[in-house]
Amino acid sequence: MHVQTTLKGLEDWTFRDANTQEHIHVIHPYPARMIPQIARRLIEKYSERGAVVLDPFCGSGSVLAEAKILRRHSVGIDINPLACLIAKVKTTPISPKILNNAFGEVRKKLKRISVNKEKLPRFYNVNYWFKAKTVEELTAIKNAIDALRGQDVRDFFYVCFSKTVRSVSLCRSGEYKLYRMSEEEIKRFNPDAFKEFIKNVKAGIEGMREFYARCEQGDVARSIVIRGNSRRIPLKSGSVDLIVTSPPYGDSRTTVAYGQFSRYSSLWLGFEERDVRDVDKASLGGAFVKFKSRNVRSKILDETLQEIVKRSVKRAEETEAFFSELWECLSELSRVLRENGYACIVIGNRTVSRVKMPTDQIIMEMGNELGLEHVRTYYRRIPTKCIPWANAPENIAGLKCETIANESIIVLKA
Repeated sequence: MHVQTTLKGLEDWTFRDANTQEHIHVIHPYPARMIPQIARRLIEKYSERGAVVLDPFCGSGSVLAEAKILRRHSVGIDINPLACLIAKVKTTPISPKILNNAFGEVRKKLKRISVNKEKLPRFYNVNYWFKAKTVEELTAIKNAIDALRGQDVRDFFYVCFSKTVRSVSLCRSGEYKLYRMSEEEIKRFNPDAFKEFIKNVKAGIEGMREFYARCEQGDVARSIVIRGNSRRIPLKSGSVDLIVTSPPYGDSRTTVAYGQFSRYSSLWLGFEERDVRDVDKASLGGAFVKFKSRNVRSKILDETLQEIVKRSVKRAEETEAFFSELWECLSELSRVLRENGYACIVIGNRTVSRVKMPTDQIIMEMGNELGLEHVRTYYRRIPTKCIPWANAPENIAGLKCETIANESIIVLKA
């Protein structure tokens, strides 16, 4: 299988010195987010103004926001309700004047609001992850936002609130999975939720100011965010001009736990607890089911699974389940993509039971089986990460295994 690569110095896909938090992308962190510079370049390279861009794993909406700025219509799909809220806010230009006026209303309410302790949240484990004072402060902020007029405005402040929840919780900083601080750290930790919220809103309004200016008013492309599963895409066949996406690199138990990252922000925002707790289970390979027969057609996957099964039958079965569900997603992508349209897939090659998974090559093979021609692959080094560079995946003392440090950007054509 021939793979075209970029010439050294010709095109840089690492974007080491780029500001990945520019304009509206500053509003909320999200795990394994595609940086806007990659989304922007792919959209510009492989589509024209007025095209329809799909991100079936849209996360916090980086691709959708960049598509809007570039005058492309966009559709984003994600199973995570918090991700859908962030993506909706990141694709809804709001006048900074309107936001500043609403911010003034919120601050006035925070000065005089009193919290009825009988109405404090009662969701699962709230007092384990938040100090009592923090719970009262977050309740006051949420009540003030609830009183604002206009759903788009409220949603903007809810996203700033979600970011605040993350930073004032007792979850260890720099982690996407739920790990509580040590008792010593908790004693020293005295967050001020009001100050944190105000800081986040100011940053969000400044980011919106730049985003709003970049969107041509009166000529703004449409953006739709759908909460759903990309194994069943609710779009007509041939209705998409370009797909730009970064699917999960593996199941949530052993890679990125999007649901754990989102859990307490989502509960504070009032999302259904069952839906929140099921996010990781609903992710690719999350609800592991042993497949008696699978539909994936990839020789490379077969050979790799044979190596994994020598070390762990269970891990081989879990990996097979993940790729079976990824195959379903790719089948849907090939269906909705128009003839001569492009699909750009950003993926990292993970390690399973010390066996390197050539996921990029597997996706190329699966794409070929589904009628998608491999055009080229760009390679990039990931300059910053929020997961460790090495881990101990099999819990064997002293055994370390390199985690994902590079990404492949696979370009397929219908």
